[in-house]
Amino acid sequence: MLTLNLSLNNQRLYHGCQIEEVAGRKNLITPVAEAVNIIGKNAEELVSELKKESDEICLTGAMAIWAYLVVFHVVVHRFRRVWYDDDKGNKILIAAHG
Repeated sequence: MLTLNLSLNNQRLYHGCQIEEVAGRKNLITPVAEAVNIIGKNAEELVSELKKESDEICLTGAMAIWAYLVVFHVVVHRFRRVWYDDDKGNKILIAAHG
């Protein structure tokens, strides 16, 4: 199973977005309406590469729900199973396609 980290630490996913670090915490500066398109495009590229390796993917990492929705939209019909890992040891099956 592949893992895709949606946190702001994923430089490839947020390439083209402005991120600042304040007191050791990263913050997305790019307006959400603009970031949605950037992340969607970057996710498409990442998923195209990752799809060759597995038919299951797990989304994880601390990030806003809207970012998860954008990436989920990209992965849901490309992987047989989509999982969510809450970083507390809980993996939850979100979508499964026969």
